[in-house]
Amino acid sequence: MERGEGVTTTQMSTTYSKCAGTALIVMDDVKVPVTNLLGKENQGFKLIMYNFNHERWFICQILLGMMRAALSDAFMWSRQRKVFGKPLLEQAVIRNKLASSVASLESIQSFSEGITYDMNKHGPVGDRLAGPIAMLKFQSTRTAWKVADDTVQILGGRGVTQTGMGSKIEGLKNFAKYAAVYGGSEEIMADLAIKQAMRAFPSTARL
Repeated sequence: MERGEGVTTTQMSTTYSKCAGTALIVMDDVKVPVTNLLGKENQGFKLIMYNFNHERWFICQILLGMMRAALSDAFMWSRQRKVFGKPLLEQAVIRNKLASSVASLESIQSFSEGITYDMNKHGPVGDRLAGPIAMLKFQSTRTAWKVADDTVQILGGRGVTQTGMGSKIEGLKNFAKYAAVYGGSEEIMADLAIKQAMRAFPSTARL
């Protein structure tokens, strides 16, 4: 619907972007023309749900890119940063953080590529892929938290600066939380994935 009499919009500030479309919309005795109806009356929820698989997959791709960029910078920093005359990378605890985060990232990458192939072959909409995509988002945001935590620790003070060497890591630290909420929170994603799996579970299965 168009802005006009009876419709008031106010921008809501968010931490992730000043140009975000997040806003408070107040409608006071507003009539919406029948010609503006999307789909069938009382079926709007289905239209919203139709988009979720695409959105959740897209969020995961953003996270994958941001995690990879953060880890790349963490590798470079740990090679050039010297502590007591030796590169930070020579510390076993640093190598462990890098290895753990990289292993977690690559598992999500493989998971994502498998689902992406499936989406291209069979289409992203339908009961069959709703669960796996939800699980991909759940695991992607959980992994992003880990990668952000490890890379911030590696860069130390630089890991919480918005400019310079730490900017990509600081960005991931913030975005990981946004991604864990929008498109469906982690709790909802986990619940949806299991519910979808149980739909196809044989009722006669027994141990």
